[in-house]
Amino acid sequence: MVHALEEARRVLKPGGRLIDLRPTTRNRSVELQLPEATLNVGEIDSSSTAPDHVKANEALDAALSAGAFQLEHDTTFDCLSDLDSPADLRDLKAGLRRSVMPESLFERIEALTADEGSDYLIQIRREMLIARYRRL
Repeated sequence: MVHALEEARRVLKPGGRLIDLRPTTRNRSVELQLPEATLNVGEIDSSSTAPDHVKANEALDAALSAGAFQLEHDTTFDCLSDLDSPADLRDLKAGLRRSVMPESLFERIEALTADEGSDYLIQIRREMLIARYRRL
């Protein structure tokens, strides 16, 4: 993040805008959308990425303190991913690098959907941060 901020400062004209878009430190939630209700079935543990978030925040704080950028606005929002089946969820699990998806999620989904046929949706909810900075 330090190098990215240095490069952004180098290429942006004074007054130019920098957009920071990244996941927050909150775990992703796994939800099951059934015809009659939406159930939270668990979380994907992303705690191993916390040191990266801390370093990114420290780099941004240093750039703000040094007067390189000024925060204009920031907010969080949910980014949703829809999956059709436990097989799709397993594919997602296979692609995780450092986050951990417990096997209990699959067991719970299978138990809750045994009588539903294919009338359900698995949804992954990830909180994202978006911030706009102005180069000084």
